[in-house]
Amino acid sequence: MSQKANKNVYLVACGGHGRVVLDALISSNKKINGIIDSQLEPGSEIFGVKVLGDDSFLKELNPLETILINGLGSTGSTRGRIEIYERFTQLGFVFEGTVHPAASVGAECRINQSAQIMAGAVLQNRVEVGENVVINTRASVDHDVVISAHAVVSPGAIISGAVKLGRGAFVGAGAVIIQGIEIGESCVIGAGAVVRHHVKANTTVVGNPAAQLE
Repeated sequence: MSQKANKNVYLVACGGHGRVVLDALISSNKKINGIIDSQLEPGSEIFGVKVLGDDSFLKELNPLETILINGLGSTGSTRGRIEIYERFTQLGFVFEGTVHPAASVGAECRINQSAQIMAGAVLQNRVEVGENVVINTRASVDHDVVISAHAVVSPGAIISGAVKLGRGAFVGAGAVIIQGIEIGESCVIGAGAVVRHHVKANTTVVGNPAAQLE
């Protein structure tokens, strides 16, 4: 995941998830030029990186000379992350992600440059990870899994072999998806759910075995 030396790098949003991402970037020896977050005091610092202001700061930047990192987290909905990503890509900005040094990535995996793979995550061979995806702390993703754009896999989730995770899907903490299952676009898999059957798009499932939330 290359980072052009002549481009400035900014983290957009630095709450809980943003700090995890920032920590991963620093652990990977990436230089971060500043943080963009309207909820933080300009001039303050997080892990030694200065807060520069809100989104208006980006209006002064040349997208061709800038790399953005998506620091917005997701608690059951991926819409906020998608909105940030799409709004700035439409303005010509490019997002990069990170693979934490403590993550394990198997052979022949294809990871989009904007994806974020957190500490302790395990990806077995031939996993495909789309743009703006998050695979969070200690998540386990087995062989031949396809994780489509903007999906989020929460801490400790287990995704078995040959699963297909749709665009913008959210997998809650500690959930288990057995092999060969297809999860539709914008689905929500509740924390701790055990998914044994395909899940249609825009559906929320919870429990063991997972069932549609009424």
